[in-house]
Amino acid sequence: MKRFFVFVALISVTACAHAQRPVMLTEQAGTLGAGRIELGIGLEYFKKHQAPAADFPFSELRLMVAGSHFGVADNVDFNLDWRGGLLAHFPAGKSGFDWGDLMISSKLRVLKEDEDQPAVGLRSSVKLPNTSYLPYRLGSDQTDFFMHVLVSREWGNVITAANIGFGIVGDPLNPGRQDDLVMFSSAVILPISSVSSVFLEVYGFDGHLDYDDKVMVRFGASSTIGGLQWNAYGGIRVAGDNRDFATAFEASENWSVALFVSKSIQF
Repeated sequence: MKRFFVFVALISVTACAHAQRPVMLTEQAGTLGAGRIELGIGLEYFKKHQAPAADFPFSELRLMVAGSHFGVADNVDFNLDWRGGLLAHFPAGKSGFDWGDLMISSKLRVLKEDEDQPAVGLRSSVKLPNTSYLPYRLGSDQTDFFMHVLVSREWGNVITAANIGFGIVGDPLNPGRQDDLVMFSSAVILPISSVSSVFLEVYGFDGHLDYDDKVMVRFGASSTIGGLQWNAYGGIRVAGDNRDFATAFEASENWSVALFVSKSIQF
């Protein structure tokens, strides 16, 4: 399984363009189109001002974060998103490493945008249990499921999008127990030149536990240089605490920064 992760990362290096994830968490309802592939690789850094306990990490560096997105039909995408290698640091000076989870997703565009209606789509995702909970508490050892309704619309050169859905997240400490989440996000993408754009989005979720309500404000900029799309982005937590129910740094970080390089190929 770990060899497969490295393979995903390597093909992303060789052919890396404007893949939404992991740069943006708000998905547009539109699809890539048949025969188009988007591949990318990057790194992300997450930081908490204080860890919730001595055996929980206060920072995480994700190396070789990779995305492989495939347009398998005019209105269907198949996506693989990998969190890469996870290097975490703890309050006592200890550090730990593990391999990140792989997310497998499909997106279906149900309605195409026209003058009278926005584009509407559905996205379903499964997070595989590749990252261990112990000893570093970076993963959950659980398989999670997510489903979202996607709505997006273009207003001239400005793109807006909104997602709402649910997540079923397994509990790493109590097998058979889960947290049911309501998830939401919205975003706007503004062009600043013919090759560059900026985005702003709000992303959050809420469950039935006391510490699983989180809201993040995320922002970033993209520019096409030398046939590659360069994306710099980050986020700030504006609501919720620094505890995670399962996988570490699921909107529990105080802030994050990242760089992601991608390329689009048409076959």
